[in-house]
Amino acid sequence: MPVRPIPTAERGSARDGSRVPAMRFVVLTLVIVVGLAGITWGLSPQFDRMSFIVVAVAALTTLPSALLIYLYGRSLRYSIPFIVYSDIGITVVLFASQSPFDALPGVVLLMLVSLYAGVFTSGRVLAAQLVLAAAVLVALSLLSVHDGVPGWLVLSRSLTLLTAIIVPILLKIHIDYLTEKLENSRRDSVSGLLNRRGLDGAVTRFDVARGVEQTLGAAVVHLRDFVQIERRLGRATSHDLVAETSALLSEAFPDAIVARTQPGEFACIWLGSEDDVASRLAAVRSLVESTRLRSATVSMTCTSSTVPVDYRTTATVALGKTLTAAAFLQYGDVVAPRNNDHVAELIADGGPTIVFQPVLSVATGRIMGYEALSRFPSGHGTTQSWFLDAAADGLQIPLELAAVRRAVAASRDLPADAFLAVNVSATTIVATDLVPILDEATTCRRVVVEITEHDLVSDYTALGAALDHLRDAGLSISVDDVGAGYSGLRQLVEIKPDVIKLDASIVRGIDTDDMRRAAASALTTFAAAIGAQCIYEGVETQKELDSARGLGADMVQGFLVGRPQEISGVNGRMIAP
Repeated sequence: MPVRPIPTAERGSARDGSRVPAMRFVVLTLVIVVGLAGITWGLSPQFDRMSFIVVAVAALTTLPSALLIYLYGRSLRYSIPFIVYSDIGITVVLFASQSPFDALPGVVLLMLVSLYAGVFTSGRVLAAQLVLAAAVLVALSLLSVHDGVPGWLVLSRSLTLLTAIIVPILLKIHIDYLTEKLENSRRDSVSGLLNRRGLDGAVTRFDVARGVEQTLGAAVVHLRDFVQIERRLGRATSHDLVAETSALLSEAFPDAIVARTQPGEFACIWLGSEDDVASRLAAVRSLVESTRLRSATVSMTCTSSTVPVDYRTTATVALGKTLTAAAFLQYGDVVAPRNNDHVAELIADGGPTIVFQPVLSVATGRIMGYEALSRFPSGHGTTQSWFLDAAADGLQIPLELAAVRRAVAASRDLPADAFLAVNVSATTIVATDLVPILDEATTCRRVVVEITEHDLVSDYTALGAALDHLRDAGLSISVDDVGAGYSGLRQLVEIKPDVIKLDASIVRGIDTDDMRRAAASALTTFAAAIGAQCIYEGVETQKELDSARGLGADMVQGFLVGRPQEISGVNGRMIAP
Protein backbone atom coordinates (compact mmCIF):
# COMPACT_ATOMS: atom_id res chain seq x y z
CA MET A 1 0.00 0.00 0.00
CA PRO A 2 1.82 3.14 -1.14
CA VAL A 3 1.83 6.12 1.18
CA ARG A 4 3.26 9.58 0.74
CA PRO A 5 6.21 10.56 2.96
CA ILE A 6 5.47 12.49 6.13
CA PRO A 7 6.74 16.07 5.69
CA THR A 8 9.74 16.98 7.79
CA ALA A 9 7.79 19.53 9.79
CA GLU A 10 5.29 16.84 10.74
CA ARG A 11 7.86 14.22 11.61
CA GLY A 12 9.50 16.51 14.16
CA SER A 13 13.01 17.80 14.53
CA ALA A 14 15.77 16.81 16.92
CA ARG A 15 15.65 18.44 20.27
CA ASP A 16 18.51 20.71 21.15
CA GLY A 17 21.04 18.66 23.07
CA SER A 18 22.47 21.64 24.96
CA ARG A 19 19.25 22.07 26.87
CA VAL A 20 20.74 19.65 29.34
CA PRO A 21 21.39 22.10 32.22
CA ALA A 22 24.91 20.88 33.07
CA MET A 23 26.13 21.15 29.48
CA ARG A 24 24.62 24.60 29.04
CA PHE A 25 26.27 25.73 32.27
CA VAL A 26 29.68 24.62 30.97
CA VAL A 27 29.21 26.55 27.72
CA LEU A 28 28.03 29.65 29.55
CA THR A 29 31.03 29.47 31.86
CA LEU A 30 33.37 29.21 28.88
CA VAL A 31 31.85 32.27 27.20
CA ILE A 32 31.93 34.39 30.35
CA VAL A 33 35.55 33.37 31.16
CA VAL A 34 36.63 34.42 27.67
CA GLY A 35 34.87 37.78 28.12
CA LEU A 36 36.39 38.41 31.54
CA ALA A 37 39.84 37.47 30.25
CA GLY A 38 39.48 40.01 27.43
CA ILE A 39 38.35 42.82 29.74
CA THR A 40 41.09 42.26 32.36
CA TRP A 41 43.72 41.97 29.65
CA GLY A 42 42.48 45.22 28.09
CA LEU A 43 43.19 46.97 31.39
CA SER A 44 46.85 45.98 31.21
CA PRO A 45 49.58 48.33 29.85
CA GLN A 46 49.65 46.28 26.65
CA PHE A 47 47.01 48.47 25.00
CA ASP A 48 46.64 52.16 24.34
CA ARG A 49 43.32 53.93 24.86
CA MET A 50 41.91 53.18 21.40
CA SER A 51 43.01 49.54 21.53
CA PHE A 52 41.47 49.18 24.98
CA ILE A 53 38.09 50.39 23.67
CA VAL A 54 38.23 47.84 20.84
CA VAL A 55 39.17 45.06 23.26
CA ALA A 56 36.48 46.07 25.78
CA VAL A 57 33.75 46.18 23.12
CA ALA A 58 34.83 42.78 21.78
CA ALA A 59 34.86 41.31 25.30
CA LEU A 60 31.45 42.75 26.17
CA THR A 61 29.88 41.05 23.15
CA THR A 62 30.29 37.79 25.05
CA LEU A 63 27.36 38.81 27.27
CA PRO A 64 24.70 38.77 24.51
CA SER A 65 26.35 35.60 23.19
CA ALA A 66 25.92 33.96 26.58
CA LEU A 67 22.30 35.14 26.70
CA LEU A 68 21.57 33.62 23.28
CA ILE A 69 23.11 30.31 24.34
CA TYR A 70 21.03 30.33 27.53
CA LEU A 71 17.79 31.07 25.67
CA TYR A 72 18.20 28.91 22.60
CA GLY A 73 20.80 26.34 23.55
CA ARG A 74 23.32 24.94 21.14
CA SER A 75 22.76 23.62 17.64
CA LEU A 76 25.18 23.06 14.78
CA ARG A 77 24.03 26.09 12.83
CA TYR A 78 24.83 28.32 15.81
CA SER A 79 28.02 26.53 16.88
CA ILE A 80 30.16 27.33 13.83
CA PRO A 81 29.25 31.08 13.74
CA PHE A 82 30.00 31.21 17.47
CA ILE A 83 33.42 29.61 16.91
CA VAL A 84 34.23 32.01 14.05
CA TYR A 85 33.10 34.99 16.13
CA SER A 86 35.26 33.82 19.06
CA ASP A 87 38.30 33.21 16.85
CA ILE A 88 38.09 36.64 15.26
CA GLY A 89 37.72 38.42 18.60
CA ILE A 90 40.53 36.50 20.32
CA THR A 91 42.92 36.81 17.36
CA VAL A 92 42.33 40.57 17.04
CA VAL A 93 42.99 41.07 20.76
CA LEU A 94 46.16 38.96 20.66
CA PHE A 95 47.70 40.83 17.72
CA ALA A 96 46.61 44.20 19.10
CA SER A 97 48.88 43.66 22.10
CA GLN A 98 52.05 45.75 22.14
CA SER A 99 54.10 42.74 23.27
CA PRO A 100 53.57 39.56 21.20
CA PHE A 101 55.53 37.60 23.80
CA ASP A 102 53.14 38.67 26.58
CA ALA A 103 50.23 37.80 24.28
CA LEU A 104 51.41 34.20 23.81
CA PRO A 105 49.49 32.78 26.85
CA GLY A 106 46.31 34.17 25.30
CA VAL A 107 46.48 31.35 22.76
CA VAL A 108 44.98 29.23 25.54
CA LEU A 109 41.66 30.98 24.82
CA LEU A 110 41.77 29.52 21.32
CA MET A 111 42.35 26.14 22.96
CA LEU A 112 39.18 26.66 25.00
CA VAL A 113 37.28 27.33 21.81
CA SER A 114 38.84 24.11 20.46
CA LEU A 115 37.37 22.23 23.41
CA TYR A 116 33.95 23.64 22.52
CA ALA A 117 34.48 22.59 18.90
CA GLY A 118 35.51 19.10 19.99
CA VAL A 119 32.34 18.59 22.02
CA PHE A 120 29.73 20.25 19.82
CA THR A 121 30.96 20.06 16.22
CA SER A 122 32.62 17.70 13.78
CA GLY A 123 36.21 16.49 13.64
CA ARG A 124 36.90 18.72 10.63
CA VAL A 125 35.89 21.86 12.50
CA LEU A 126 38.07 20.80 15.43
CA ALA A 127 41.03 20.20 13.10
CA ALA A 128 40.59 23.65 11.47
CA GLN A 129 40.38 25.25 14.91
CA LEU A 130 43.58 23.58 16.08
CA VAL A 131 45.39 24.61 12.87
CA LEU A 132 44.32 28.20 13.51
CA ALA A 133 45.53 28.04 17.13
CA ALA A 134 48.90 26.62 16.02
CA ALA A 135 49.24 29.27 13.28
CA VAL A 136 48.52 32.11 15.73
CA LEU A 137 51.02 30.59 18.16
CA VAL A 138 53.75 30.43 15.47
CA ALA A 139 53.01 33.97 14.28
CA LEU A 140 53.21 35.43 17.80
CA SER A 141 56.42 33.47 18.42
CA LEU A 142 58.08 34.91 15.30
CA LEU A 143 56.96 38.43 16.23
CA SER A 144 58.37 37.91 19.73
CA VAL A 145 61.78 36.92 18.31
CA HIS A 146 61.58 39.92 15.96
CA ASP A 147 61.06 42.16 19.02
CA GLY A 148 64.28 40.89 20.56
CA VAL A 149 63.00 38.27 22.99
CA PRO A 150 65.58 35.45 23.35
CA GLY A 151 64.74 32.63 20.96
CA TRP A 152 65.16 29.86 23.53
CA LEU A 153 62.66 31.60 25.85
CA VAL A 154 60.14 31.98 23.05
CA LEU A 155 60.65 28.38 22.00
CA SER A 156 60.18 27.11 25.56
CA ARG A 157 56.90 28.98 26.06
CA SER A 158 55.62 28.06 22.59
CA LEU A 159 56.31 24.36 23.05
CA THR A 160 54.58 24.43 26.44
CA LEU A 161 51.48 25.99 24.90
CA LEU A 162 51.65 23.71 21.88
CA THR A 163 51.31 20.64 24.08
CA ALA A 164 47.89 21.95 25.16
CA ILE A 165 46.64 21.15 21.64
CA ILE A 166 46.61 17.47 22.55
CA VAL A 167 43.86 18.07 25.15
CA PRO A 168 41.04 18.79 22.65
CA ILE A 169 42.24 15.90 20.49
CA LEU A 170 42.13 13.45 23.40
CA LEU A 171 38.73 14.82 24.41
CA LYS A 172 37.39 14.31 20.89
CA ILE A 173 38.71 10.73 20.80
CA HIS A 174 37.09 10.00 24.16
CA ILE A 175 33.78 11.56 23.09
CA ASP A 176 33.75 9.50 19.89
CA TYR A 177 34.44 6.37 21.92
CA LEU A 178 31.62 7.10 24.36
CA THR A 179 29.28 7.99 21.52
CA GLU A 180 30.00 4.71 19.76
CA LYS A 181 29.57 2.79 22.99
CA LEU A 182 26.26 4.54 23.70
CA GLU A 183 25.05 3.93 20.15
CA ASN A 184 25.88 0.23 20.43
CA SER A 185 23.96 -0.02 23.71
CA ARG A 186 20.90 1.37 21.93
CA ARG A 187 20.93 -1.14 19.09
CA ASP A 188 19.96 -4.77 18.90
CA SER A 189 23.03 -6.89 18.18
CA VAL A 190 21.23 -9.31 15.85
CA SER A 191 19.07 -7.03 13.70
CA GLY A 192 21.05 -3.79 13.95
CA LEU A 193 17.78 -2.00 14.70
CA LEU A 194 17.15 0.17 17.73
CA ASN A 195 16.34 -1.73 20.89
CA ARG A 196 13.76 -0.48 23.38
CA ARG A 197 16.26 1.84 25.03
CA GLY A 198 17.26 3.28 21.67
CA LEU A 199 13.61 3.64 20.69
CA ASP A 200 12.91 5.69 23.82
CA GLY A 201 15.83 7.96 22.97
CA ALA A 202 14.73 8.36 19.34
CA VAL A 203 11.17 9.26 20.30
CA THR A 204 12.32 11.90 22.80
CA ARG A 205 13.83 13.79 19.87
CA PHE A 206 10.38 14.41 18.42
CA ASP A 207 9.41 18.05 18.82
CA VAL A 208 5.77 19.16 18.74
CA ALA A 209 5.10 22.86 18.30
CA ARG A 210 2.46 24.68 20.32
CA GLY A 211 -0.97 24.59 18.76
CA VAL A 212 -0.13 21.63 16.51
CA GLU A 213 -2.24 18.49 16.93
CA GLN A 214 -0.25 15.38 16.08
CA THR A 215 -0.53 11.66 16.57
CA LEU A 216 2.05 9.13 17.71
CA GLY A 217 1.34 5.77 16.11
CA ALA A 218 2.88 2.35 16.71
CA ALA A 219 2.53 -0.80 14.63
CA VAL A 220 3.70 -3.87 16.52
CA VAL A 221 4.73 -6.85 14.37
CA HIS A 222 4.94 -10.12 16.25
CA LEU A 223 6.56 -13.38 15.14
CA ARG A 224 4.35 -16.00 16.75
CA ASP A 225 6.00 -18.77 18.76
CA PHE A 226 9.41 -17.23 18.18
CA VAL A 227 10.97 -18.72 21.32
CA GLN A 228 9.68 -22.21 20.48
CA ILE A 229 11.00 -21.88 16.91
CA GLU A 230 14.42 -20.90 18.22
CA ARG A 231 14.48 -23.92 20.51
CA ARG A 232 13.33 -26.30 17.78
CA LEU A 233 15.26 -25.01 14.75
CA GLY A 234 18.26 -23.41 16.42
CA ARG A 235 19.64 -19.95 16.94
CA ALA A 236 20.93 -19.58 13.38
CA THR A 237 17.38 -19.90 12.02
CA SER A 238 16.02 -17.43 14.58
CA HIS A 239 18.73 -14.96 13.60
CA ASP A 240 17.76 -15.38 9.94
CA LEU A 241 14.13 -14.69 10.86
CA VAL A 242 15.09 -11.53 12.73
CA ALA A 243 17.33 -10.32 9.91
CA GLU A 244 14.67 -10.98 7.27
CA THR A 245 11.94 -9.21 9.25
CA SER A 246 14.23 -6.27 10.03
CA ALA A 247 15.13 -5.81 6.36
CA LEU A 248 11.49 -6.13 5.33
CA LEU A 249 10.28 -3.38 7.66
CA SER A 250 13.28 -1.06 7.20
CA GLU A 251 13.09 -1.16 3.40
CA ALA A 252 9.30 -0.86 3.23
CA PHE A 253 9.08 2.04 5.71
CA PRO A 254 12.24 4.18 5.50
CA ASP A 255 10.43 7.14 7.09
CA ALA A 256 9.58 5.18 10.25
CA ILE A 257 11.52 4.56 13.43
CA VAL A 258 11.90 0.78 13.31
CA ALA A 259 12.98 -1.09 16.44
CA ARG A 260 13.18 -4.60 17.82
CA THR A 261 11.42 -4.32 21.16
CA GLN A 262 11.26 -8.01 22.14
CA PRO A 263 12.93 -11.21 20.84
CA GLY A 264 10.06 -11.84 18.43
CA GLU A 265 8.55 -8.37 18.31
CA PHE A 266 9.21 -5.31 16.15
CA ALA A 267 7.73 -1.82 16.22
CA CYS A 268 7.31 0.86 13.56
CA ILE A 269 6.76 4.35 14.98
CA TRP A 270 5.51 7.50 13.27
CA LEU A 271 4.68 11.01 14.42
CA GLY A 272 2.47 13.09 12.13
CA SER A 273 -1.10 14.04 11.38
CA GLU A 274 -3.80 11.56 12.33
CA ASP A 275 -4.59 10.64 8.71
CA ASP A 276 -0.96 10.19 7.70
CA VAL A 277 -0.17 7.99 10.67
CA ALA A 278 -3.33 5.93 10.12
CA SER A 279 -2.34 5.28 6.48
CA ARG A 280 1.10 4.10 7.54
CA LEU A 281 -0.25 1.77 10.20
CA ALA A 282 -2.63 0.32 7.62
CA ALA A 283 0.33 -0.16 5.26
CA VAL A 284 2.19 -2.18 7.90
CA ARG A 285 -0.84 -4.40 8.49
CA SER A 286 -1.24 -4.92 4.76
CA LEU A 287 2.43 -5.84 4.36
CA VAL A 288 2.33 -8.32 7.23
CA GLU A 289 -0.81 -9.99 5.92
CA SER A 290 0.64 -10.42 2.43
CA THR A 291 4.19 -11.53 3.36
CA ARG A 292 5.45 -15.06 3.95
CA LEU A 293 8.91 -15.24 5.47
CA ARG A 294 11.48 -17.46 3.73
CA SER A 295 13.67 -18.26 6.75
CA ALA A 296 11.09 -20.46 8.49
CA THR A 297 7.40 -21.24 8.55
CA VAL A 298 6.19 -18.68 11.03
CA SER A 299 3.10 -16.53 11.03
CA MET A 300 3.26 -12.79 11.62
CA THR A 301 0.59 -10.66 13.26
CA CYS A 302 0.31 -6.89 13.39
CA THR A 303 -1.65 -4.67 15.73
CA SER A 304 -1.47 -0.91 16.03
CA SER A 305 -2.41 1.90 18.33
CA THR A 306 -2.27 5.70 18.31
CA VAL A 307 -2.06 8.40 20.97
CA PRO A 308 -2.69 12.13 20.41
CA VAL A 309 0.24 14.29 21.51
CA ASP A 310 0.91 17.97 22.02
CA TYR A 311 3.89 20.03 23.16
CA ARG A 312 3.23 19.09 26.80
CA THR A 313 3.27 15.34 26.18
CA THR A 314 6.16 13.30 27.55
CA ALA A 315 7.36 11.30 24.56
CA THR A 316 8.29 8.14 26.46
CA VAL A 317 4.90 8.11 28.21
CA ALA A 318 3.11 8.35 24.86
CA LEU A 319 5.34 5.63 23.40
CA GLY A 320 4.65 3.32 26.34
CA LYS A 321 0.90 3.80 25.90
CA THR A 322 0.92 3.02 22.19
CA LEU A 323 3.18 -0.04 22.46
CA THR A 324 1.31 -1.50 25.42
CA ALA A 325 -2.09 -0.91 23.83
CA ALA A 326 -0.93 -2.50 20.58
CA ALA A 327 0.53 -5.49 22.43
CA PHE A 328 -2.72 -6.03 24.33
CA LEU A 329 -4.70 -5.96 21.09
CA GLN A 330 -2.35 -8.56 19.70
CA TYR A 331 -2.63 -10.71 22.80
CA GLY A 332 -6.40 -10.48 22.66
CA ASP A 333 -6.30 -11.51 19.02
CA VAL A 334 -4.28 -14.63 19.91
CA VAL A 335 -6.72 -15.63 22.65
CA ALA A 336 -9.62 -14.73 20.33
CA PRO A 337 -12.49 -16.61 22.04
CA ARG A 338 -13.75 -14.83 25.11
CA ASN A 339 -14.65 -17.41 27.72
CA ASN A 340 -15.18 -15.04 30.66
CA ASP A 341 -18.23 -13.04 29.67
CA HIS A 342 -18.87 -12.19 33.33
CA VAL A 343 -15.86 -9.83 33.20
CA ALA A 344 -17.15 -7.95 30.17
CA GLU A 345 -20.63 -7.75 31.71
CA LEU A 346 -19.24 -6.34 34.94
CA ILE A 347 -17.25 -3.70 33.06
CA ALA A 348 -20.38 -2.76 31.10
CA ASP A 349 -22.23 -2.36 34.42
CA GLY A 350 -19.61 0.11 35.65
CA GLY A 351 -17.13 -2.16 37.40
CA PRO A 352 -16.76 -3.80 40.81
CA THR A 353 -18.17 -2.59 44.10
CA ILE A 354 -15.73 -0.44 46.07
CA VAL A 355 -15.03 -0.76 49.78
CA PHE A 356 -12.63 1.35 51.82
CA GLN A 357 -10.18 0.15 54.48
CA PRO A 358 -8.72 2.74 56.87
CA VAL A 359 -4.98 3.41 57.29
CA LEU A 360 -3.93 4.50 60.77
CA SER A 361 -1.06 6.78 61.83
CA VAL A 362 1.04 4.96 64.43
CA ALA A 363 2.25 8.20 66.01
CA THR A 364 -1.09 10.01 66.41
CA GLY A 365 -3.66 7.23 66.28
CA ARG A 366 -5.53 9.17 63.60
CA ILE A 367 -6.95 7.66 60.45
CA MET A 368 -4.86 9.23 57.68
CA GLY A 369 -6.55 7.74 54.65
CA TYR A 370 -8.37 4.86 53.00
CA GLU A 371 -7.41 2.22 50.48
CA ALA A 372 -10.07 1.53 47.84
CA LEU A 373 -10.55 -2.23 47.38
CA SER A 374 -12.60 -4.02 44.72
CA ARG A 375 -15.33 -6.50 45.59
CA PHE A 376 -16.84 -8.75 42.93
CA PRO A 377 -20.09 -10.72 42.60
CA SER A 378 -19.95 -14.26 43.97
CA GLY A 379 -19.81 -17.28 41.72
CA HIS A 380 -16.61 -16.56 39.80
CA GLY A 381 -13.87 -16.93 42.39
CA THR A 382 -11.73 -14.50 44.36
CA THR A 383 -10.74 -10.95 43.54
CA GLN A 384 -7.48 -12.23 42.13
CA SER A 385 -9.25 -14.73 39.87
CA TRP A 386 -11.41 -11.94 38.42
CA PHE A 387 -8.34 -9.97 37.41
CA LEU A 388 -6.67 -13.12 36.04
CA ASP A 389 -9.75 -13.85 33.93
CA ALA A 390 -9.73 -10.24 32.72
CA ALA A 391 -6.06 -10.50 31.74
CA ALA A 392 -6.72 -13.74 29.84
CA ASP A 393 -9.34 -11.97 27.71
CA GLY A 394 -7.34 -8.78 27.23
CA LEU A 395 -9.65 -6.90 29.62
CA GLN A 396 -7.22 -6.22 32.46
CA ILE A 397 -6.88 -2.52 31.66
CA PRO A 398 -10.64 -1.84 31.19
CA LEU A 399 -11.45 -3.66 34.45
CA GLU A 400 -8.82 -1.76 36.43
CA LEU A 401 -9.93 1.58 35.00
CA ALA A 402 -13.55 0.78 35.84
CA ALA A 403 -12.51 0.07 39.44
CA VAL A 404 -10.53 3.33 39.64
CA ARG A 405 -13.46 5.36 38.30
CA ARG A 406 -15.79 3.81 40.84
CA ALA A 407 -13.31 4.46 43.65
CA VAL A 408 -13.02 8.13 42.67
CA ALA A 409 -16.80 8.51 42.55
CA ALA A 410 -17.27 6.80 45.93
CA SER A 411 -14.45 8.79 47.57
CA ARG A 412 -16.46 12.02 47.39
CA ASP A 413 -17.97 11.15 50.77
CA LEU A 414 -14.67 10.33 52.49
CA PRO A 415 -13.41 12.73 55.20
CA ALA A 416 -11.83 15.71 53.48
CA ASP A 417 -8.46 15.31 55.18
CA ALA A 418 -8.06 11.60 54.35
CA PHE A 419 -5.98 10.40 51.44
CA LEU A 420 -7.28 7.96 48.84
CA ALA A 421 -5.21 4.97 47.70
CA VAL A 422 -6.13 3.13 44.48
CA ASN A 423 -4.61 -0.09 43.14
CA VAL A 424 -3.37 -0.12 39.54
CA SER A 425 -1.03 -2.50 37.71
CA ALA A 426 2.16 -1.34 36.03
CA THR A 427 0.67 -2.35 32.67
CA THR A 428 -2.28 0.01 33.12
CA ILE A 429 -0.06 2.84 34.37
CA VAL A 430 2.11 2.63 31.25
CA ALA A 431 -0.74 2.12 28.78
CA THR A 432 -3.19 4.77 30.00
CA ASP A 433 -3.27 8.30 31.37
CA LEU A 434 -4.63 8.12 34.90
CA VAL A 435 -4.38 11.86 35.52
CA PRO A 436 -7.77 12.82 33.98
CA ILE A 437 -9.48 9.91 35.77
CA LEU A 438 -8.04 10.87 39.17
CA ASP A 439 -8.29 14.61 38.61
CA GLU A 440 -11.56 14.94 40.55
CA ALA A 441 -10.06 13.25 43.62
CA THR A 442 -6.75 15.16 43.51
CA THR A 443 -8.54 18.50 43.74
CA CYS A 444 -9.70 17.78 47.31
CA ARG A 445 -7.32 15.19 48.76
CA ARG A 446 -3.99 13.42 48.42
CA VAL A 447 -4.19 10.48 46.03
CA VAL A 448 -1.80 7.53 46.21
CA VAL A 449 -1.41 5.21 43.22
CA GLU A 450 -0.49 1.75 44.53
CA ILE A 451 1.33 -0.48 42.03
CA THR A 452 -0.01 -3.97 42.51
CA GLU A 453 2.48 -6.70 43.24
CA HIS A 454 1.29 -9.48 40.93
CA ASP A 455 2.27 -7.75 37.68
CA LEU A 456 5.78 -8.35 36.36
CA VAL A 457 7.40 -5.12 35.20
CA SER A 458 9.14 -5.74 31.87
CA ASP A 459 10.01 -2.15 30.94
CA TYR A 460 11.17 0.04 33.79
CA THR A 461 12.05 2.89 31.42
CA ALA A 462 8.47 3.27 30.22
CA LEU A 463 7.11 2.76 33.74
CA GLY A 464 9.50 5.37 35.16
CA ALA A 465 8.41 7.94 32.58
CA ALA A 466 4.73 7.22 33.30
CA LEU A 467 5.29 7.54 37.05
CA ASP A 468 7.10 10.85 36.58
CA HIS A 469 4.04 12.03 34.65
CA LEU A 470 1.81 11.06 37.61
CA ARG A 471 4.11 12.76 40.11
CA ASP A 472 4.08 15.94 38.02
CA ALA A 473 0.29 15.89 38.40
CA GLY A 474 0.61 15.77 42.21
CA LEU A 475 0.01 12.05 42.72
CA SER A 476 2.00 9.91 45.17
CA ILE A 477 3.38 6.49 44.22
CA SER A 478 3.23 3.41 46.43
CA VAL A 479 4.51 -0.15 45.97
CA ASP A 480 1.85 -2.48 47.33
CA ASP A 481 2.43 -5.74 49.22
CA VAL A 482 6.22 -5.57 49.32
CA GLY A 483 7.53 -9.05 49.97
CA ALA A 484 4.92 -10.82 47.84
CA GLY A 485 4.55 -11.40 44.10
CA TYR A 486 6.95 -9.28 42.04
CA SER A 487 7.48 -6.54 44.63
CA GLY A 488 11.19 -7.16 45.08
CA LEU A 489 14.11 -4.90 45.82
CA ARG A 490 14.69 -4.05 42.14
CA GLN A 491 11.13 -2.78 41.83
CA LEU A 492 11.66 -0.57 44.88
CA VAL A 493 14.93 0.83 43.50
CA GLU A 494 13.54 1.46 40.01
CA ILE A 495 10.20 2.95 41.07
CA LYS A 496 11.51 5.16 43.92
CA PRO A 497 8.16 5.06 45.75
CA ASP A 498 6.75 7.65 48.11
CA VAL A 499 5.09 4.88 50.15
CA ILE A 500 6.17 1.29 50.81
CA LYS A 501 3.51 -1.18 52.01
CA LEU A 502 4.73 -4.33 53.72
CA ASP A 503 2.74 -7.40 52.79
CA ALA A 504 0.59 -9.02 55.46
CA SER A 505 2.53 -12.27 55.07
CA ILE A 506 5.53 -10.48 56.63
CA VAL A 507 3.61 -8.42 59.19
CA ARG A 508 1.52 -11.19 60.73
CA GLY A 509 3.48 -12.67 63.60
CA ILE A 510 6.24 -10.04 63.80
CA ASP A 511 5.73 -9.99 67.57
CA THR A 512 6.79 -13.66 67.84
CA ASP A 513 8.72 -14.54 64.65
CA ASP A 514 12.32 -13.23 64.58
CA MET A 515 12.67 -13.79 60.81
CA ARG A 516 9.58 -11.73 59.99
CA ARG A 517 10.63 -9.08 62.46
CA ALA A 518 14.09 -8.83 60.86
CA ALA A 519 12.58 -8.56 57.35
CA ALA A 520 10.14 -5.87 58.48
CA SER A 521 12.93 -3.96 60.23
CA ALA A 522 15.14 -4.01 57.13
CA LEU A 523 12.37 -2.76 54.84
CA THR A 524 11.37 -0.06 57.33
CA THR A 525 14.96 1.15 57.52
CA PHE A 526 15.14 1.14 53.72
CA ALA A 527 11.96 3.23 53.48
CA ALA A 528 13.31 5.77 55.96
CA ALA A 529 16.60 5.98 54.05
CA ILE A 530 14.87 6.91 50.76
CA GLY A 531 12.41 9.28 52.42
CA ALA A 532 9.36 7.05 51.91
CA GLN A 533 6.53 6.35 54.34
CA CYS A 534 6.17 2.75 55.50
CA ILE A 535 2.76 1.09 55.98
CA TYR A 536 2.35 -2.30 57.66
CA GLU A 537 -0.56 -4.29 56.19
CA GLY A 538 -2.44 -7.10 57.92
CA VAL A 539 -2.15 -5.84 61.52
CA GLU A 540 -4.71 -7.89 63.46
CA THR A 541 -3.54 -7.88 67.09
CA GLN A 542 -2.45 -5.28 69.59
CA LYS A 543 0.95 -6.98 69.91
CA GLU A 544 1.51 -6.70 66.17
CA LEU A 545 0.61 -3.01 66.38
CA ASP A 546 3.05 -2.53 69.27
CA SER A 547 5.78 -4.31 67.30
CA ALA A 548 5.08 -2.15 64.23
CA ARG A 549 5.40 0.95 66.40
CA GLY A 550 8.67 -0.33 67.86
CA LEU A 551 10.11 -1.03 64.41
CA GLY A 552 9.34 2.50 63.20
CA ALA A 553 6.26 1.99 61.01
CA ASP A 554 4.60 5.24 59.94
CA MET A 555 1.13 3.78 59.41
CA VAL A 556 -0.69 0.46 59.80
CA GLN A 557 -3.62 -1.19 58.09
CA GLY A 558 -5.59 -4.30 59.03
CA PHE A 559 -8.60 -5.70 60.84
CA LEU A 560 -7.40 -4.25 64.17
CA VAL A 561 -7.66 -0.76 62.67
CA GLY A 562 -10.79 -1.39 60.64
CA ARG A 563 -12.31 -3.80 58.17
CA PRO A 564 -13.08 -2.79 54.57
CA GLN A 565 -16.50 -1.10 54.43
CA GLU A 566 -18.68 0.49 51.83
CA ILE A 567 -18.70 4.27 51.90
CA SER A 568 -21.86 4.38 54.01
CA GLY A 569 -19.96 2.78 56.91
CA VAL A 570 -16.87 4.99 56.75
CA ASN A 571 -16.28 7.68 59.34
CA GLY A 572 -13.37 9.83 60.41
CA ARG A 573 -13.09 8.37 63.89
CA MET A 574 -9.92 8.62 65.99
CA ILE A 575 -8.21 5.56 67.42
CA ALA A 576 -6.12 5.92 70.56
CA PRO A 577 -2.43 5.19 69.93
